[in-house]
Amino acid sequence: MQYLSRYRQLLSLTLLALACSDCLFARIVRYNKPTLAIVDDFDDRSVHASQTPLPIPRSDREAQFSLNGSEHAAFGSLERLLGSHQTRAFLVIHRDQLVYERYFGGVSEKTLLPGFSMSKTFAAALVGRALSEGVLDSLDRPVTDYIPELASESAYHQVTLEELLRMTSGIDFDEESLAGAKLYYSTDLRDQMYSYDVKWRPGTHYLYGSVNIQLLWDVLHRLLGGETVAHYFERELWQPLGAEQPASWSLDSESSGIEKFFGGFNATARDHARLGLLFLHEGSVNGRQILPPAWVKRALAPDPIAGWVHTSDGWVQRGAYQWFLTRDGRGYFAKGYNGQYVFVVPARHAVFVRFGEGYAELDWPALFLRLADTFQD
Repeated sequence: MQYLSRYRQLLSLTLLALACSDCLFARIVRYNKPTLAIVDDFDDRSVHASQTPLPIPRSDREAQFSLNGSEHAAFGSLERLLGSHQTRAFLVIHRDQLVYERYFGGVSEKTLLPGFSMSKTFAAALVGRALSEGVLDSLDRPVTDYIPELASESAYHQVTLEELLRMTSGIDFDEESLAGAKLYYSTDLRDQMYSYDVKWRPGTHYLYGSVNIQLLWDVLHRLLGGETVAHYFERELWQPLGAEQPASWSLDSESSGIEKFFGGFNATARDHARLGLLFLHEGSVNGRQILPPAWVKRALAPDPIAGWVHTSDGWVQRGAYQWFLTRDGRGYFAKGYNGQYVFVVPARHAVFVRFGEGYAELDWPALFLRLADTFQD
């Protein structure tokens, strides 16, 4: 029955697309499931590389990773395993040095790769920066203090910025339904952001929903006094992080100009790794404190409302501010659609980055943890 329901939904979308070649439904059918090449299909806003870049030094010795018996028999090496499992970029940083790096399928160290929902973790870090810099005075204020368009529904007066950040707002937004695709492919996100009801009492129910993070974009946008969110991100995070290459935020459209805060950040694999390094070092970069240690601790604390959530990686815990925590508590990770990861193993001083065109039925968190055990120092 679920298959039949999805078939009917697809058929309906196809008919709508045929009737309206330039409308939202046509875009959904045309692009369907996005690939890593989706970066080229959206308008974007540039994020310049750091004026004082901090290249990640390469270790003199490349890490040697062992495979288990069946993996070794089938592939012989980690590189072949990765290439056979839809991977396009894979790198490992240990004690702040690049110890392993491979690219596949035409991707290189300079390719801009879409983080998809890893963008939410970057967005949450920017919210933390805005709070520490006084752009935001509190996360406890209701969203209606900033977005009057939401004030007509009384329940929104009870939704705080903290609840948006934790996705405990109670907003009735089903990520796996057509709503998720409409938000992602919309050419005017304002048509989408304000159109969802609050179904559950705010602060009592967790539901993964991108619209929460996009509403936080709206809050920041209104507070920045004409500066774009992308430029603020560049000034307050990307430059201090020491990014080596330019990045970008995908827009809903050039005319609307809204950054896809929930899923539109694009950067090289190496520069994506800086997110993991920032949290591994409790919010500091090269001796400069970018995020308060208390914010980092809060971001990585298990969320008592969300609790355990079921994902493509099985059951994992949800961190408070857009991180996932492994079942055994050894690692935490930002995750994007179709198998994009920034994965941190603090006890091993290790950060893993993986970009791919799918999961290829591999338990990636388990692999990262097993590879991390190579580092016993």
